[in-house]
Amino acid sequence: MATSPERRALATEAPLWAAYLPGEALPPPLIADPNLPLVSIVTPSYQQGAFIADTVASVLSQDYPNLEYWVVDGGSHDETLTELERFRHDPRLHLISERDRGQSDAINKGWARCRGQILAWLNSDDTYLPGAIRAQVTALMQAPEAGAVYGDACYTTADGRPLERISSYPFSPAAVLSLRIPIQPTVFLRRTLVAAIGPLNLERHYSMDTDYWARAISVAPWVWNRDLIATYRLHTNSKSVAQFRGFYADWITIAEHYYRRGAPTPARQRERAMVLADIYAAMANLEVRSGRRSDALRYSAYALLLAGLRPRMLKLPFALLDRHLPLNLAAQATALWGYARRRLRKP
Repeated sequence: MATSPERRALATEAPLWAAYLPGEALPPPLIADPNLPLVSIVTPSYQQGAFIADTVASVLSQDYPNLEYWVVDGGSHDETLTELERFRHDPRLHLISERDRGQSDAINKGWARCRGQILAWLNSDDTYLPGAIRAQVTALMQAPEAGAVYGDACYTTADGRPLERISSYPFSPAAVLSLRIPIQPTVFLRRTLVAAIGPLNLERHYSMDTDYWARAISVAPWVWNRDLIATYRLHTNSKSVAQFRGFYADWITIAEHYYRRGAPTPARQRERAMVLADIYAAMANLEVRSGRRSDALRYSAYALLLAGLRPRMLKLPFALLDRHLPLNLAAQATALWGYARRRLRKP
């Protein structure tokens, strides 16, 4: 069905976004196919000059005809702006470079300016795979009840070499809150959903994505597109590698806040216990990887007390062996489990 793209910035129409109302006139979006929705992508960036060109190229090389792309830079003083000059000829790309209040603030600035019916953000060290935008738009158009779509991704090394595939799971609130889904760079959300739940929380410096998903799943269900959509780069300066312990308090707080809403039924209490156990198991696996065995054992004990043995805890022995033998068993076990799940659920 033909749809006419929005022509006004999100902040001009959504009251929850009024604080981010842009003060400048915005360039008109380019619509090559009026039968398809406009997609708006935002990339928050700060000091990511080593990776930003790959990210931008992966967006602008997509085969989708209606694209608006905002790069919101926090005032980088590395090679970021020089790298971005390579793309300034493309009228779909718009750049803001000024000091901000962090990653969430940068995303909010970008989304507030977006005119698209579908919105996403792609961090400045990740990339879209070919056909990603078209695949996610198609999945949303085929699921009118869904507020967002997510998919599978692939870990890569710092220099972009593929590692293992990260396989998603079917949608459920428990899967979102226990960090099994979604993989952030694969998420595309309807404008109506973003308008309804408002900006990202600036107080979430680590898990702003999980916090946003927890708010969004209370409004509308999501749909899983099983395609491989994006890459997730692992490097020494990424938050998920360098600052992983900072995520812990956010994860627990987000889950607890979600389960405080609504009636505390026995089923909801059981689900809460399993979600918290899965979070503690994830924390234990991360601590083992860093050689903190006492912390890993403590978090494993929390998980066992809450919900007994959880599947995620089965990675612990492999992770412990990896500390002494360079066999990469934990990653291989994860990849094998993902492959088996894809085969079992293949339509």
